[in-house]
Amino acid sequence: MRFLLPLILLISTSLAADRPNVVVILSDDFGWGSAGCYGADPTLVQTPNIDRIAKEGRRFTDGNTTSSVCSPTRYAMLTGRYCWRTPLISEVLSTVAPLHIETTRLTIASMLKSQGYNCAAVGKWHLGYGTAERCDFTKELKPGPLEIGFDYHFGVPSNHGDITGAYVENHWVYGLNKDSPTSPSPPYVTMGQQKGKTVKTLELNAPKRIDDEVMATLTDKIVNWISQQSAETPFFVYFTPVGVHNPITPSKQTTGKSKGGPFCDFISDLDISVGRVLDALDKQGLAKNTLVLFSSDNGGVSKPENAKLVQTDAQKAGLKPTGPFRGGKHDVWEGGFRVPYIVRWPGHVPAGTVCDETVSIVDTIASLAAITGYKLPKADAAAEDSHDVSKAWLGETYEGPLRPDVIVHSADGNFAIRKGAWKWIEGVPADDVKPAAKKAHAEQFKRQLYDLKYDIAEVTDVSAQNPDVVKDLEKLLIRYRDGGYSRELPPADAKPKPVFAELPPLKNAEPLDLKAFSGKGWAARGDAMFGKANDKGTSLTGPVKMQDGVIELQIRLGEADRHSLRIHTADNAHSFRVVLSHAFMEIAKNPNKSEQADKTLALAKTRVKFKASDWQTMRLTFHGDELTVEFAGTTTKAKHAVLAETKEQLNFIAFEGEVGIKQCVLAP
Repeated sequence: MRFLLPLILLISTSLAADRPNVVVILSDDFGWGSAGCYGADPTLVQTPNIDRIAKEGRRFTDGNTTSSVCSPTRYAMLTGRYCWRTPLISEVLSTVAPLHIETTRLTIASMLKSQGYNCAAVGKWHLGYGTAERCDFTKELKPGPLEIGFDYHFGVPSNHGDITGAYVENHWVYGLNKDSPTSPSPPYVTMGQQKGKTVKTLELNAPKRIDDEVMATLTDKIVNWISQQSAETPFFVYFTPVGVHNPITPSKQTTGKSKGGPFCDFISDLDISVGRVLDALDKQGLAKNTLVLFSSDNGGVSKPENAKLVQTDAQKAGLKPTGPFRGGKHDVWEGGFRVPYIVRWPGHVPAGTVCDETVSIVDTIASLAAITGYKLPKADAAAEDSHDVSKAWLGETYEGPLRPDVIVHSADGNFAIRKGAWKWIEGVPADDVKPAAKKAHAEQFKRQLYDLKYDIAEVTDVSAQNPDVVKDLEKLLIRYRDGGYSRELPPADAKPKPVFAELPPLKNAEPLDLKAFSGKGWAARGDAMFGKANDKGTSLTGPVKMQDGVIELQIRLGEADRHSLRIHTADNAHSFRVVLSHAFMEIAKNPNKSEQADKTLALAKTRVKFKASDWQTMRLTFHGDELTVEFAGTTTKAKHAVLAETKEQLNFIAFEGEVGIKQCVLAP
């Protein structure tokens, strides 16, 4: 036994030495051409610390995000799964969204924690907290980062300049007065307010962020956490600074230093934060066994036609935030996805090298699994879309591309797939994209093929000359989408798994004759009623008599913006509404006759995902003062006295497009 303990300690120390510490620095809106090592003009931007990672490590020219906006990429980074496989099919999560990552899902943090790592998430989070559809920041924010593998969390809940104006530490708003959580609420000017918009901030009795100090505050927290680590226990840092997302708020240290203006100054703040993290590793003697990955959540903002943006001022001065690529943040063009991607691990990653291998943010978990010796579950169970690109990180020899193709997804939900030099854009926006966005981005909503080897700026659509390539890429995209994973090639006959089970049939249901209802803009077609309207809406109205019971109907939302089922109580005393849009099911009490329109009371809200072109079942169950709405595998519950009143009128209201209603029944 005397000899066994030293042997165990020796083996333990050896294993720890083989597993590197991991520091991921995921910047915000930092485009491919914004760093010195990617060709940024040194008279405008100097990034010595980011450049240092490249000098001491490996710089990738074809590093990609999964989305051209932030929340989806952050989800993919941590889980190894494309975010469009979740109900979030366009844009980003709201500030008050629930935790978007299931607590049972494998993440980088939970994977490394199972191997003895300490794990910290510091910086912009933007993946939600809790389980309620609208997070209450005055209460415990659980589940959150700590429930998906992290040991410590300090962050900005959503975006730089978001409506909370506060930080979160672990499960609570930082410094929240729990005895009086909403009052007094110190003032905070949100990003929207800075743009002149009317934005209601959250009432939180907690210290508020100071925008030009946020970068330093977040960096202080992660540097302090690193200072508490030692060589005996490996650690994982997920550091997500708010730079260089709007509002552009350079610190006092950097303001006015660049002739490129405030945006270039703010880039300097990002670089300073990176340098402080590297210095912290050096000070602790941990740099040699720490793998550092620096990247960004999406491409840079590139809207030169918008003179109000400070990014435009930088572009006029000569900065090319997205390098040679077309478009930028939000777009389906390469500028929305191509980002700086640099890896350093002294003695393992060849220093000062450049690699042209196609890699993606989503590959992080599989690559770290390979390096740490963790066996991933099957491709249909976890890390569904993550490829092991560690050989490219480490400069090892390999045959053929490490990932055969890559799928990218715009803010509008527009898919594109790249394979070799080819990039095919599907050109179809998500169902929940507003008509104004469809009009503004019409050029992106076309089927297009580009040969990036000769046309990196995506100028010439060559789909007409290459119909077989288009056909093959379209089939491949559908196969990956329907198959549920892309880490491996799904079977050719893969069909999408049913997203939700059908509701059990109702007993003693009585049909409601919708054709007897009246409404301008509504007409019968077959067994259904269809209503078409502009933004003011058009209503199909008829009588009903019920208190407790069930209303069930089939609805086809199509391309309409939303449908509202407005229900009036006896003598038209009160009303409430159940609203279905392409992304949410909402229940709200309408203002009373004597109240202003802004007195609407939100009762419940649930994110939904469904095929709007298909008929879907909606079931409303009333029991006392409670309403349960079942739709597309989701359940939305509300409780209010108005729901217990006798219902006497139904109003089916279509907004901004055509809605179909059929097979409406009542049941006890």
